[in-house]
Amino acid sequence: MLYLIFVLLMHSRCPFVSLCLSRKCELNYDGFQDPKDFLIAYEDMLDFLQDERNWVSMEQELSLKGVKAMTFYDVVLDYILMDAFEDLESPPSSVTAVVQNRWLSNGFKETALTTAVWSVLKAKRRMLKFPHGFMSHFYAISEQMSPLLAWGLLGPDLNLKEVCQLFKDQVMGFLLDIFSFKKCHYTNVDELAQDLLNHLKSRVEAVSQKVSIQCNTNVI
Repeated sequence: MLYLIFVLLMHSRCPFVSLCLSRKCELNYDGFQDPKDFLIAYEDMLDFLQDERNWVSMEQELSLKGVKAMTFYDVVLDYILMDAFEDLESPPSSVTAVVQNRWLSNGFKETALTTAVWSVLKAKRRMLKFPHGFMSHFYAISEQMSPLLAWGLLGPDLNLKEVCQLFKDQVMGFLLDIFSFKKCHYTNVDELAQDLLNHLKSRVEAVSQKVSIQCNTNVI
């Protein structure tokens, strides 16, 4: 079930989520100093997913978005992450013009980019057929994380860019892993599940190590 895998990633004991929750080192990104709003949104999402009464409406909601099956790949990897990466590869010209303007301060660029992201998310919220469904909870998380990812990939902060690019590369690498007959045993469900979990842990650990090194460097 999608919920079980989502909890694996979102649980505070998962290394990747621990990085997001502790945030003792912020990679010099002032816009995400207080994780309170992210924590609230993340807890609300878990509560929503734990309630079985929401599962039918969630499937209906996601089917309207073109999601074919309630799987981790279809929902998290394909619909959420890959779509986000594609959007960031071709941002609106107005955003690009601001970010690349060398006469503007980084603080102004960051604020403008954050405002643009929030405006898009608010517009999407207003169009939701299920105003309190899965996408509403997802947008609440996105309001906290999307500006960070966008600033990392599009902005001039080289340290943050390096980490965000690594995150993107690890996600894309994981996608290649799970469809590789050389890296996954498609002989039976148990072996395949174990291979997928091992690849996921490996990719998460790579991001964890990078952020840990970056944090220690900034502290020094």
